[in-house]
Amino acid sequence: MSLTQKLEELQKKRTELKNELQSMEGKEKTLGESVKILEEKLSIQELEERVKAKRRALEQLESKKRDLEKKVKEPQEKSEPSPMPQRPTPEAIQKEEEEPKKEPMEVTVTAAPAGSQQPKQSEEKKEEQPEKKKRKWF
Repeated sequence: MSLTQKLEELQKKRTELKNELQSMEGKEKTLGESVKILEEKLSIQELEERVKAKRRALEQLESKKRDLEKKVKEPQEKSEPSPMPQRPTPEAIQKEEEEPKKEPMEVTVTAAPAGSQQPKQSEEKKEEQPEKKKRKWF
């Protein structure tokens, strides 16, 4: 082989390698951009999930707050029929004094029959069981 032919082959090889390198660099650039896009999409999805979770938590807190506010208002509405308490009039005081005072009622309580077996059984069970030592654990 002559030197000129060898030189031409080497130059041809060099051109092919340059073209292949440029092609690979272009592919690398597009793949890098694709990776960046996918990473961005993934981070957006993660943020969307966090936002949804936070919204649900806020909605639950708001609901709980509304329920508690309702509970707070209900007793106030029931216990506050009029804003100012009324003072008894002298006529009302006289009526209270005239009404006869009620005497306490007497109540009689009878004990259970003496033939009941339940207390005796529990005492028998206690006697049958050996005494267990009480231990303190430190």
